[in-house]
Amino acid sequence: MELYEVTEAYVSYLRKFEPKKILSNADQKNTRKFIGLIVKKGKYNYVVPLSSPKYGKDFAINGYTGDKLPADYSTKKYKKDICLLKDTTEPVVFMYSKDTDGIDFYSKIQCNNMIPVPESELIKVDVNAESDVAYKALLQKEINFVRKNETTIIKKHINPVYNNRINNRMNIGYIRAATPDFKLLEQKCDEWEKNHPKIEK
Repeated sequence: MELYEVTEAYVSYLRKFEPKKILSNADQKNTRKFIGLIVKKGKYNYVVPLSSPKYGKDFAINGYTGDKLPADYSTKKYKKDICLLKDTTEPVVFMYSKDTDGIDFYSKIQCNNMIPVPESELIKVDVNAESDVAYKALLQKEINFVRKNETTIIKKHINPVYNNRINNRMNIGYIRAATPDFKLLEQKCDEWEKNHPKIEK
């Protein structure tokens, strides 16, 4: 399984219809943008986005009480002081490793924010071409995690989220508050493809 980036134009297009439930490219740092893994749902390629852990919401730092991360923060430097405030749930998979040196908490898989994407708007992430050493290492860790846990991620997280939203189970908190209308997005995906015909090379 590989990681793919979604074009900025397409993400902006879908956000017109679900502005509060689709991650924004503008929120992503550096070159990350809207990057995730692909799963097939019917005829649609869904990109399930990755996002960075949020200090104060997802994790804390033992002995530190500032409102923002320390200026010298890095997952490696503060590994022994990281404390998880929550852990993996059905809609969100926490990506971390734990050993005697502490917790390396580096990313999340936001299953409830996945979107259908035409093939024309997918860009395969080339890890080897990444010039930023730290970001390259992060991408490789994410890929390794996804490959190792692919079956669990799909069966216990992606599939339930998709099925719950498609079947309008709005009594489930994360479906009601944080999951876009997949049927609507699939319709808008079809409209995008109709209005942006694929150019044969």
